[in-house]
Amino acid sequence: MDDGKVYSMAQCSLCGQVESSPVGEKQGSVFVRCKACSLIRIEPHPTDKELEVFYQNYVYTERVVNPRKKWLRFRLRVLLLRLLAPGKKFLDIGCNVGSMVSAAHAMGCDAVGIDVGPSAIAHAKQLWPDCRFYNETLEKFAGRGEKFDIVFCTEVIEHVRDLHSFMQALTQVLNPDAILFFTTPDSGHFRVSKKDLIAWSELRPTEHLAIFNKANIRQLFLQHGFGAFSFVPMHRANLRFYTRYLANP
Repeated sequence: MDDGKVYSMAQCSLCGQVESSPVGEKQGSVFVRCKACSLIRIEPHPTDKELEVFYQNYVYTERVVNPRKKWLRFRLRVLLLRLLAPGKKFLDIGCNVGSMVSAAHAMGCDAVGIDVGPSAIAHAKQLWPDCRFYNETLEKFAGRGEKFDIVFCTEVIEHVRDLHSFMQALTQVLNPDAILFFTTPDSGHFRVSKKDLIAWSELRPTEHLAIFNKANIRQLFLQHGFGAFSFVPMHRANLRFYTRYLANP
């Protein structure tokens, strides 16, 4: 819990400031909150090797057990995004086993999925052989030069170590006026205990490196050329919003 003391540690991955206060310790890892922007982050960050090992077999169980269960709901979401988007090029960042990519493909999109989990991508290719999948980070995928009109990115950015590198790569894969649907845990939600924040299930060592609230996630996206935010009210402690890429091509 924040004891009011100020600690000088590594720079905040969002705003670059070094002053932070402790949130608590969990499984040998320390979570701190930036005094300037309120981003919650883990210190120290896992090494590249630790992250590589962690994601070797990282697959959400519920999606693997029944990857077609949410397919109809996914198609309805794609339909809404198609109505908002300037075109039909679709990218799912953190696609897992590819259910959303398949739904977008079925709705007439040129759909692509990327994920850092090799087992997830292998499974996706087996389930949906007509779709394209890449076992790559967004930064690597951006080097392919493809541009998209719709980006679906759910529960991804909390896993990212270099936030601004991720956002720069994101802008590289977007066409002008592209629409993005985005979700991430919300540390500012009314259901998150302020007195015992460290007990919150979303503070996960190795897995979740940065936890946002509504103000600082908006700050990050504004810095990288996004606007026209539309946040969806959520009963669970989650940020869910649509935003548009406004920067000039």
